[in-house]
Amino acid sequence: ATTMTTTTRGAAGADAQDRDRTGLSLRARRLERAAARARDLCAFVATGAPCPRGDACRRLHDVDAYLTNKPADVPDRVCPHVERGLRCPHGLRCRFAGTHAEDEAAPGKVGKTTPAGDDESETFAYGFERNALGDDLQRALARNARALPRSDAVLREMGIELRCLSRAQAAARNDARAGVTSRGGYLGAREPPSDANPRDGARRVDFRGKLYVAPLTTVGNLPFRRVCVGLGADVTISEMAMASNVLKGDRGEWALLRRHPSEKLFGAQVCGGWPDLLARCGELLDDELDCDFVDVNMGCPIDGVCAKGAGSSLLRDAEGVARMERVVRAASRSMRRAPLTIKLRMGYDDDPSKHVAHEIVARAKSWGAHAVTLHGRTRQQRYSRAADWAYVERCAAAARETSTPLIGNGDVFSSADYERHMSSGSLATCMIGRGALIKPWVLTEIKERRVWDISARERLDLFERFGAFGLEHWGADEKGVETTRRFMLEWMSYTHRYVPVGLLERGVSQTMALRPPAYVGRSDLETLLASDKTEDWRRVARMFLGPEAPGFRFVPKHRSNSYSAACDAAAAA
Repeated sequence: ATTMTTTTRGAAGADAQDRDRTGLSLRARRLERAAARARDLCAFVATGAPCPRGDACRRLHDVDAYLTNKPADVPDRVCPHVERGLRCPHGLRCRFAGTHAEDEAAPGKVGKTTPAGDDESETFAYGFERNALGDDLQRALARNARALPRSDAVLREMGIELRCLSRAQAAARNDARAGVTSRGGYLGAREPPSDANPRDGARRVDFRGKLYVAPLTTVGNLPFRRVCVGLGADVTISEMAMASNVLKGDRGEWALLRRHPSEKLFGAQVCGGWPDLLARCGELLDDELDCDFVDVNMGCPIDGVCAKGAGSSLLRDAEGVARMERVVRAASRSMRRAPLTIKLRMGYDDDPSKHVAHEIVARAKSWGAHAVTLHGRTRQQRYSRAADWAYVERCAAAARETSTPLIGNGDVFSSADYERHMSSGSLATCMIGRGALIKPWVLTEIKERRVWDISARERLDLFERFGAFGLEHWGADEKGVETTRRFMLEWMSYTHRYVPVGLLERGVSQTMALRPPAYVGRSDLETLLASDKTEDWRRVARMFLGPEAPGFRFVPKHRSNSYSAACDAAAAA
């Protein structure tokens, strides 16, 4: 069977994997991005404002030269900001500038709009989203100047050495211990905070019966989550962010933690394998992030993550489980507002005698975990073969004895699947992952307890909705349009696997592990949406985002569709 290979920002080996995927070296991609910046119009000039950087600005200031080479506006579409009754923050850079008011599009109109600034700045463009990383906090994190007193006290009390620092940070900490003047509240300060054990005030989250969309690397972005909320999702969670990069103030990592106001119950997922790292990250997110809970991914199977001692590597042996306990205890005690949850797999190896999740579930609440999510597969299994729901039920029995909410995960693809897994009454709810990617309306099916024979036009409307949300999130300038296009295509690498209910024989339902045969749909559009060819996906994206930029390339980041071994063998024959 094939396995899912993916990359994540911050994971070891990610650059090499991305080079294999795109054919470009890291240096070539950096040069490509630098050349694109040099061709792009300055955000201040684009909105008629004077550039504060002057001649030092690396962006283009020649408006006429920019407009001469600027791609044509996306046809038959209106700027998403104009549709919301807002002034577009991109000004002349917007790919929908023709729909702006005349005085807004003309150069020289100082103060008519707010510059979009850098990609992740908290500006008018992103003002309706929450959890943007402010400049002051970013600088404090980059310099390790953000005081984290609760985690300091917890780590000292637990006798855990602080090792998640750079050499310069460690040297400064040693100076502080030796009596050298240092910034207030710096790591190593001996004064215990007044709220060193603050868990009594933590809020509780009730997952019972709520539809929970899984944290999906790359494809579980904010625009996709908004689509899911519109179809019935109750609980959403960010893409997995690496805790080490969050603590460094990495803007790309913090962008994964953005929250839209429509996400009523939202969690932030981080990954890390060491108690000092997660204690500090937990306190930071608890203080700075607008989220209802923080989840630690201890089941991630990605090679680069496991190589760092995080993810599924914690399930490998007794030493890993002991470290997992220290992680949960340290992180939960460092947080005073948001509850901590953890996500697991059954174990590291396929050998049933080495499955350890049932032992962890029975003890997790005593460690400080508010809830546990269990994916019914092992790390070795990745995403191949069916999820083991019999084992999930065994763990649910252990969770019930300690009143620990257990959330089951794996292969929920229909309302019948959800109801079957919930029928025992042992689970709080089910987390829905690839099922929501392939057919996000499964959320509506579960809510309304029906089978939805969705039309091709209705499916196309979901892509249109995603495109509008993407332009609001990533921007309506050239870079934002192409970023939206890329993530729409990533999503289509899953959606084409859906087989319309109306084409199946009575009593037959689609199974996620079985590869669907090629078929002709009930309309040309339905046939187009079933295509597994990237050119056909690009054709659909062009309906909403216009033609691609010159040199546009796309290779799906998730290269495997994780069908069963029998299906793969038949396809290769």
